[in-house]
Amino acid sequence: MNIKICGLRTKSAVDEAVKNGATHLGFILSKSHRQVTPEAVSTLTENLPKSVKKVGVFVNESIEFVKNAVAIAGLDLVQLHGDEDMDYIRQMSVPVIKAVSDFAKIAQYENIMLLLDSPKGGSGQTFDWTSVRADSLSLPFFVAGGLTPDNVAAAVQHFQDFPHFYGVDVSSGVETDGVKDLTKICTFIQNASLAHYDDLLTAFLTLTQRLNAHGIIPYLMGSVAVQLVAGFSTNPDDIDIQLRQSDFAQFDRLSVLMEDLGYHLIDWHEHKFEKGNIHVGFANVETLKNYANVDFTALSKSELGEFYLPNLQQNIKIYEAATRDNWRNDKYKDKVILEKLKELENDR
Repeated sequence: MNIKICGLRTKSAVDEAVKNGATHLGFILSKSHRQVTPEAVSTLTENLPKSVKKVGVFVNESIEFVKNAVAIAGLDLVQLHGDEDMDYIRQMSVPVIKAVSDFAKIAQYENIMLLLDSPKGGSGQTFDWTSVRADSLSLPFFVAGGLTPDNVAAAVQHFQDFPHFYGVDVSSGVETDGVKDLTKICTFIQNASLAHYDDLLTAFLTLTQRLNAHGIIPYLMGSVAVQLVAGFSTNPDDIDIQLRQSDFAQFDRLSVLMEDLGYHLIDWHEHKFEKGNIHVGFANVETLKNYANVDFTALSKSELGEFYLPNLQQNIKIYEAATRDNWRNDKYKDKVILEKLKELENDR
């Protein structure tokens, strides 16, 4: 689940956002009471995990100003809130997020990401989610505009089935008296993550029933399994399923089954499928012994259905292996999960 905390100005707010699983950090570099300098962004994000993206927010600035800010601050993306058109956007040196409040104008944009916002971004004003049709959005998009810790779960659930829904964005909704509130940042991220986790778990249970009907028993792994076992928020990105070699080897059969459920194959090499904002990956559970010294036959059967998953101690072994795995893209998240698992084990 992509979660962007915008309008950051302090190290404490940056650290709180990162610690709790924010994927994108937004910094206002145009005139605003939340404005910071590119130099300040560089300082605030020193030692930031590579998996967390820095976004600079601009309003009708010159192209030279934006490019200079990108270089100084080390921005990964720019977010444009003014009258910038595609001619302007094409001259950007990094990927672009374009804020839109007039949804009739969406069709003019291409090869960028959108941010659906109220007419005055950062004001706390909401827009009517029901006014947005899934078939009108062919680009990835964040949802913003009046989101708070109290309503973000509803937003995630509303947009979850939109094929190009990318994430949620908040600024004033995590402030108290105009200042970033660390408790609200934490709660917002947890509530957004929990809503997405619920959707992923529901999708997995539906998939499990279909697999079971074909004589296949899945093994649930990854951050969804951790959250189910340990109970803390992991902000899961996808559903990580492992199968016995005899089932995994019949990938063509598995592909047909997934297609019948509305998924389509997006990466044959990684055995990944997608349906809207739900991503599912498959692997061979019998490699678990060599990877993490965990015997897959010792995994626990779930009370929620006919599937298996690692217990607390087994998850610790798996995530210890993950932090040593050079192929893993998000080792910071793996380390955070591992630390929480060990804390939980020590408390028991």
